[in-house]
Amino acid sequence: MLVMAAIVGGAVFLLHRYIERMAWQDVREAIDRIPRWHVVGSIAATLISWICLTAYDVFAVETVVPGKVSMRMKIFSGFTTHAICNALGFHAITGTALRYRMLSTQGVGAADVARVVGLVGFAVGMGFASTACLALMLEPSIARGWGRWPGVALLVAFVVLLRWLAGKHDELKVWKFSMPVPSARSAGAQMAIGVVEMIGATGAMYLLLPTEIAGSFLDFAPIYVGAILAGIVSNTPGGIGAFEAITLAAFPQEQRAQVLAALLAYRAIYGLGPLAVASLALAVFEVRRRVASPA
Repeated sequence: MLVMAAIVGGAVFLLHRYIERMAWQDVREAIDRIPRWHVVGSIAATLISWICLTAYDVFAVETVVPGKVSMRMKIFSGFTTHAICNALGFHAITGTALRYRMLSTQGVGAADVARVVGLVGFAVGMGFASTACLALMLEPSIARGWGRWPGVALLVAFVVLLRWLAGKHDELKVWKFSMPVPSARSAGAQMAIGVVEMIGATGAMYLLLPTEIAGSFLDFAPIYVGAILAGIVSNTPGGIGAFEAITLAAFPQEQRAQVLAALLAYRAIYGLGPLAVASLALAVFEVRRRVASPA
């Protein structure tokens, strides 16, 4: 809680400091200058990212309760949960509640839903780690020459994990709680999906930045990943505040009005768009459920 409070407090301080030096007219003009094809590209990258996030749930549900849940429900539950959790924050609480609300209609119990949440969290973590490993191995300028060593360490950790999963391990026990673990092939596939997902999410933001300040994609990727992680740790809805503060801090003051314009457009495309679709889909699901069982 202290770490979360420190991150939120630091984010509020930085945002206030950055924004008070901006003219909102400059921000509005920067939004108007974003090329339309960049907006289209950002929407396409967002679709790729959300497809990959949904795939995490498909893998997790099939691992925990194979053959019990229809593919349609796995896709619906995965997309809806990720879109709403991304906006509300507190993934462990909102994600568990939403998945249980939907998967319980297919006969999945609370304990199995908790296992699904654990596997999805594992997959998301592997996606972040895989992307970080790849970026560090390619030596972005922010790494200043030391990136390959932690990149190699992560690569070795992945090899050890995959070798362990390739052995005769079908579940992981922690105290009284047991959870099925994916096969080495499934875990490897999820790592690959994680890299694609992070490239899509990063691209959705990167394309909205002016080309003259965006720099190379490889150099921007660590900034984006760091901002996302700060948002997750802060547990604010959608990581709002911490994500913006870290991103703005990575650019000089004279460029921050343009960066803020890109951030606002990114929030609308990557956050509000999926949230609106997911909320509508969940409302339809609830109406159909009540009509089917009026009692």
